[in-house]
Amino acid sequence: MTTITIPKNYISNDDLVIIPRKQYESFLDIGKQWKKRLFEEGDTDQAIAIYKKEKKQGKLKILKSLASLR
Repeated sequence: MTTITIPKNYISNDDLVIIPRKQYESFLDIGKQWKKRLFEEGDTDQAIAIYKKEKKQGKLKILKSLASLR
């Protein structure tokens, strides 16, 4: 049996958690996915803000039909 001694200064306010390494790595992957998703949401919000600004300034053309694209 392996014994581990953890110094008291590492365990402040009962915030020490021990989990298997594979589970820890999966939590890290989930965290990375959330950061990516939040970053993409920020890009979308920025794109919508630019669209609204340019629409208000009259920089965007409004088409009445797809035939007018030619």
